[in-house]
Amino acid sequence: MLKTITKSAMFSSLVLGLVSVTNQVALAAARCTVNGQEVDCAELGNKVKGFLGWGIGGFLVIFALGIWATVFWIMMIVHAAKHDVENKAMWIILMVFTGIVGALIYYFVVKRKFSKQFAPPTPTITR
Repeated sequence: MLKTITKSAMFSSLVLGLVSVTNQVALAAARCTVNGQEVDCAELGNKVKGFLGWGIGGFLVIFALGIWATVFWIMMIVHAAKHDVENKAMWIILMVFTGIVGALIYYFVVKRKFSKQFAPPTPTITR
């Protein structure tokens, strides 16, 4: 069993190495044209890497914002369901159907006032 795994791993690495070498040779022999002008393919590849990096970075930022928005949306729905809020059903329905926009409206209209109203009193120092 171990010999089979070792042989298949060696075969896979050999094939991947050959594919990599073949791609490099093909890229070196290729003729790249941009707007009708011939351009060095290696230089073109280096320029594309920058755009690819920005694309992946942008995707990750948007993905993180989406996760944050979903968590915020759920937190606002849970807050509306747990606490005694005026028009509770309306707020929950609004947030369910409008998503993050409804959750933001709920946060600024209801939750901030609700938190200030039930916050513990701040101690004052008298001399």
